[in-house]
Amino acid sequence: MSVFLRTLAAASLLITLVPTASVEAYGRDGHRIVCDLAYRYLSDETRAEVDRLVALDTQFDHFRDVCSWADEVRGSTHRHTAPWHYINQTRNDPHVDPEDCAEGGCITSAIDLHAGIFADRARADAERLEALKFLAHWMGDIHQPLHVSIEGDRGGNDINVLWRGERHTNLHRVWDSEILLDYMAETWPYLAEEDRWQPLVEELAADIPLTGVDVYAPLAPIAWAQESHDIVRSRGFAYYWANAEQTIEPGDAYYERNLPVSMQQLKQGGVRLAGLLNQLVEERQVSGRTAPAAVSGALN
Repeated sequence: MSVFLRTLAAASLLITLVPTASVEAYGRDGHRIVCDLAYRYLSDETRAEVDRLVALDTQFDHFRDVCSWADEVRGSTHRHTAPWHYINQTRNDPHVDPEDCAEGGCITSAIDLHAGIFADRARADAERLEALKFLAHWMGDIHQPLHVSIEGDRGGNDINVLWRGERHTNLHRVWDSEILLDYMAETWPYLAEEDRWQPLVEELAADIPLTGVDVYAPLAPIAWAQESHDIVRSRGFAYYWANAEQTIEPGDAYYERNLPVSMQQLKQGGVRLAGLLNQLVEERQVSGRTAPAAVSGALN
């Protein structure tokens, strides 16, 4: 019997979008992890369709490898997509609405757009492949902190940070990469840096109780964005009160407090991406279905 995973609109530990045309999205490891997790929870029908489309791409060999492509092209062949990696809110606006999307588009509208193209079997394979690559990337971005941010500081890129008393960076990069890189380096120091993402995927997958479960998720980018916006505005995130004129110094306590949030977002992004692709390929209507408490609780 299928178990339906729906978006948890009130999830307490979720993060989402990037703000500003020049900021970076999740580091390559983050996107690879989200997509590798997602691939594990694709239905047989969906995995076959994803594999078929990716096989048409001359640049990539596996689904997990396509997921950073959107970052590679936003400054060249697809410049118009640069604003689609984020959505901005005014400082006093705690709610994400469709009207918050910029005139040129944003991450929530991009998810809607590319989900529609990917699901349309009348489209050419080349169009659906491109939509798949974009959609996989957006689902990573929307679960990364600071992709739903407060306008004016480029999603934390202008917030200077002395990270754990060791290196100068910015708050956006802390959530892009620094938290993940530190955890992987401290946990698997004997592995080459480029290989450390693999045991992290295994660790995260072992914490997701979905083996043998059919996973589906409704299309809900506004809800996902709201979850992220709630988190970046929280006191523990150290963003809402920061400013570009003063360097902040997140130490070990910040790292230890927010590491579970970062890991949670990787899991949520992976499961939701799988569930959304399953729904789009199999043309299921799953809105309103609720996952059992054991599944929901594990991803909260």
